[in-house]
Amino acid sequence: MKLHWQKKLSAQEEPDDKRLHDFLFQSGSLSRSIEESCNGTFNIELKNESWSAPMSDESQLLSLIDNEITFIRESWLKCDNKRLVYARTVIPPITFEGESQGLMALGNKPLGNILFSDNKTYRTNMRYAKIPLHCDLHKQAIMDTEIAIELWGRQSLFYINNNPLLVTEVFLPTILECTKK
Repeated sequence: MKLHWQKKLSAQEEPDDKRLHDFLFQSGSLSRSIEESCNGTFNIELKNESWSAPMSDESQLLSLIDNEITFIRESWLKCDNKRLVYARTVIPPITFEGESQGLMALGNKPLGNILFSDNKTYRTNMRYAKIPLHCDLHKQAIMDTEIAIELWGRQSLFYINNNPLLVTEVFLPTILECTKK
């Protein structure tokens, strides 16, 4: 299923909850924002880091040739072992040239630490979508949970030394529990 990613949402389309709205539309490092808002210990649960084929819409957005293999990193941003956000990063081979090879060895370190600390890295406009239950991205985000509602997601195209990488973040309902009292 192809998702309908939008650069701008109308007021009727935006999430009702202000906490979710603030996380979804903030422009800095999401991991840093969660860490600052979380009433516990922030950590990353790595699901996968491997070379594989991206989804067709990811391939199209990154202007990849047919069947081009990319490095894909999937993880959950967590607070006290509670999954808050599913993150999927797609990195074409060209992006690994030079100083960017460290992207393949992040492990449990936040990608945001690299993306938002390097002045050679920039982000283009974010896009937003509601992720329906029957979508593959939804299924990946909720793995091993009982979540049965649509989720909000955002996508950002970053450029490191003018080479692209795509970051997709899907917000789980538990993100609403992530506020310092």
